[in-house]
Amino acid sequence: MHHTVTRLNTIEITKLSEVTIEALEPFRQNGKIAPVYLQFANSEVALQAYLRMEQSLSLGSLSTLQLEAVKLWVSQQTGCEFCLSVHSFKAQSAGLDEPQQMAIRTDEETGNQSLDALLRLARTLFRTPGSIPQDVLSDARAAGLSDENMVDLAMAMSTIFFTNLTNHINDSKSPLKAAPAIS
Repeated sequence: MHHTVTRLNTIEITKLSEVTIEALEPFRQNGKIAPVYLQFANSEVALQAYLRMEQSLSLGSLSTLQLEAVKLWVSQQTGCEFCLSVHSFKAQSAGLDEPQQMAIRTDEETGNQSLDALLRLARTLFRTPGSIPQDVLSDARAAGLSDENMVDLAMAMSTIFFTNLTNHINDSKSPLKAAPAIS
């Protein structure tokens, strides 16, 4: 069996607290916990917070398609190949085809007015220091984004930014087929 070398230790699940093991249960795939979670478990407190945020996002106001679009865009900005591959796959499953994914990754319109407004707001939040301009906020509201959508957007960006940065520390390698490169 081939083992990928990572920079962070992979914690044995039996070494984790019951609280962490319980928090990981909804994230099992085919009965297994992805090694990256066991590497994030070097800080059980951080892993637990991340998992709670992800569970909260699934109950929030943003659709799976919107969440995956945001996670794909943020991962593109940070250059996280691990997350780009994961969220390209998940975005496809959520209904975003490859041309739409490339549009998201290259800051182009997708043709979905609400999604494009959400992504414009994400770009502004990510790239503009300080308070966002009132016209950006007004445009987001005019496109139908609620205050709840905007707060959930901030949480979605925070969770993916955490995984992007932790994967950079870990030098996590893509578990899936790599996302297409942007030329």
